[in-house]
Amino acid sequence: MIVTDHEKPEWDEWRPGVRSRAWATAANGARQIRVAEQILEPGNKAPLHWHYFEENITIIGGRGRFTVDGETVELGPGNTVIVPSTAVHGFESIGDEPLHIIAAMGWPINEAYYVDDPYAVHRAGETLNSGQRRRLVPEAG
Repeated sequence: MIVTDHEKPEWDEWRPGVRSRAWATAANGARQIRVAEQILEPGNKAPLHWHYFEENITIIGGRGRFTVDGETVELGPGNTVIVPSTAVHGFESIGDEPLHIIAAMGWPINEAYYVDDPYAVHRAGETLNSGQRRRLVPEAG
């Protein structure tokens, strides 16, 4: 049995004003899903990106502006955004309070392809490197 204490994973500030920590990843034994928490300070965002897997984002605090394949809505606590695989999506914290979300993904490694960084893949939650976020760039060929 694998049990994760939600308070043990350290916060990763992977961009100023954006903190994340994951509870279920390949790094700690998950094989099919990833579950993570993220807090975005007001005005901060997750830029447009996509994944090969579905992502479900549940808002538990604050308000956010969410865009999925060109459609944009403003949401708050009690809403979940279901993002289909390969849909280009992003979100930003709006208002005076941080946007606090829980994200569940259909793969234990967060592999993201950013629209503004098309030649790289960003990965987090792998069994190597203690699951730390990293950016990979394909070799020129």
